[in-house]
Amino acid sequence: MPTILRTAICAVTLSLILLIPALATETVDVTISGETQKIHSFHENKITYVSYSELVELLGGTLDWEIVGHQVSYIEGVNRFDFVLGSPFFKLNNKTYNLTYPAIYRDGQLFLPIETFCPFLNGALPQKVTWSTETSGLRIDSQYFNVTDLTVSPKANGLLIEVLMTTSLPYEIYLTEGNWLNISITEARINSSRILSRRDPRTMYKLTTHQAAGSGQISMRLRRNVEKWSHKLAYDPPRIQISIADTRFAFDSADSQPQVGPDDKIDVIVIDPGHGGGDYGAIGPGGTREKDVVLDISRELARLIRKDKQFKVIMTRDRDKTMTLEQRADIANTAGADLFISVHANASTKSRVRGWNVFFLAPAKNDSARAVAQFENSVFLREQSTLEDHREVPDDELTDNPILTILNEMIMTEFQVESHDFAMMAAREFRRRLKIPARGVDQAGFFVLNMVFTPSVLIEAGFISNKKEERLLKSSKYQKQVAAALYDAIKKFKAKYEQKGG
Repeated sequence: MPTILRTAICAVTLSLILLIPALATETVDVTISGETQKIHSFHENKITYVSYSELVELLGGTLDWEIVGHQVSYIEGVNRFDFVLGSPFFKLNNKTYNLTYPAIYRDGQLFLPIETFCPFLNGALPQKVTWSTETSGLRIDSQYFNVTDLTVSPKANGLLIEVLMTTSLPYEIYLTEGNWLNISITEARINSSRILSRRDPRTMYKLTTHQAAGSGQISMRLRRNVEKWSHKLAYDPPRIQISIADTRFAFDSADSQPQVGPDDKIDVIVIDPGHGGGDYGAIGPGGTREKDVVLDISRELARLIRKDKQFKVIMTRDRDKTMTLEQRADIANTAGADLFISVHANASTKSRVRGWNVFFLAPAKNDSARAVAQFENSVFLREQSTLEDHREVPDDELTDNPILTILNEMIMTEFQVESHDFAMMAAREFRRRLKIPARGVDQAGFFVLNMVFTPSVLIEAGFISNKKEERLLKSSKYQKQVAAALYDAIKKFKAKYEQKGG
């Protein structure tokens, strides 16, 4: 197509779009990670349209506009949405669906009919998405399980097992060969990561969960034969109680299970400036070293926290020194950290790549996240290789330590929901304060987060490999903006999780 003709078509398209009435002043509430935000909306033929452009910003991400073709795309993890302005049809991962009502462009934003689009969004996002026509509000919940936790407590006459729920659900309990105790629950949505982390090697050999459509099951292979037992549904809170009458399950006081992870009060913050000492991290085109700028950002964040006196702050390093993975993790775990923030700067072989990222610990969904994790993990891989060259660890040292078993099973599971919540809070504050591209919230398997037993994130404050962002990362003003954004997120995290009681 000739350039002149293409330019003319583009001009006509834009002029037609701009003839659409200006954005209405209506808004709807979006509740996400314990906060309520307002986004623009309007009504047309009794249908509520919401600004998907603004919603995407809250979720973490951006829209890709192709004005000439009237097409707008949004990628979330492995899912890709493609909308056509003025059409009710859209594609989700190359399959075509019908929204009944068309996608609309107003005042530079994409608006979608929320009632008909919400089910598709709910299926694509890792969170639960709910639209209420009564309150005209959108709710995005990171945690939507109705079978939430498991406790195992020694009693004077045996053992008490409790399955915690958000509401009373029908259930069935039965024993199978091998001393398996099975709890089958109708309409269960099981928080498997939380429950699996509760395996206590003193009472059980194995703990498993199974999620199916319309039901869920928790199974535990107990260490002792179950002969006398009973069960009942208890209330306030709703829970299934299983009592096993066997005094051999009693524990000695010295054999009590260790307290791992944060307590109910969010008051201990551990800041981890990445790299240090002989590990420079990434180096910018102007010679700026990652280890230096992240230490400056971390010191500023620590200063803000100490000034407000709401929290105790601990830094894994407060000067330029080499820190092993184990040392960083030990500091956080010994301190009983309620939140762990590892501070880094990103790098790319492509000098034009820009923007900040917030990561939490979970399997990577895309190549970009894998690349960041591989780079940040590389120093720890070298460190581990050096250790293995000098020391052979006996197998029984790895398998016979019950505390180590408990901790290892918590890796990548126990605090994933809370970590994702804090990552979302930090991302929203970054969007408000940092005037660089937003790369949003992502997930990957970072070693430094993998050994810390508390809600934790790794932030990439910008690309040190980009000349413009290298200058920003060195500047005191930008460092203060990053620190202030993180501190605002910390306070919101405290407000949400202390209100929930942990």
